[in-house]
Amino acid sequence: MKKTTYLLTLCLVLLLAGGLYYFNKDEPLPQAPPQEAKSDPAFNMVFTGNSLVEEKDGKRLWELSAESIELDQKTNQVYLKNLKGVIYRENGDKVEITARQATLDTKTRDIVMTGDIRAASSDGAVLTAPSVRYAMDDRRFYGLGGVTLTRGDTVVTGEQLESDGDFAKVKVQGNARVRKGVNAQ
Repeated sequence: MKKTTYLLTLCLVLLLAGGLYYFNKDEPLPQAPPQEAKSDPAFNMVFTGNSLVEEKDGKRLWELSAESIELDQKTNQVYLKNLKGVIYRENGDKVEITARQATLDTKTRDIVMTGDIRAASSDGAVLTAPSVRYAMDDRRFYGLGGVTLTRGDTVVTGEQLESDGDFAKVKVQGNARVRKGVNAQ
């Protein structure tokens, strides 16, 4: 009986040791199957035939419409194609703008326009340029690259232009010229 007890105890100890070894042994983790590279989801949303409007205290500040409006969600930039816009001035007048392309920065609210820009105020002043930035905070126009401002029979041209929203105070730099009178065109 002593032999049987020893054998049974030995079997039990071996079984217990084998179980402990099995559950405590270090095994390398199985290799994960290679995953296909997933492309990032599209971050841009495109709208067609829509308008963007900003109002403050019930007064409309500006309205922009375009053939297509694209929002880049990563950079918070709004891209407009074939822009038609209206900037409302504090005195009730407005400036109508057209451009081939524009980018609206949603943080600064500045609009950078490129391609055949034409900004016409309701009092007759017309700004044309290949590139214009409109700064919303100080309500100023900044034109670059061969700008022309026409008001009545006066034509102002130059490489760079800075103007208030009313085109009343204008600063022109780079080959600046002013023509007045019948031959202004």
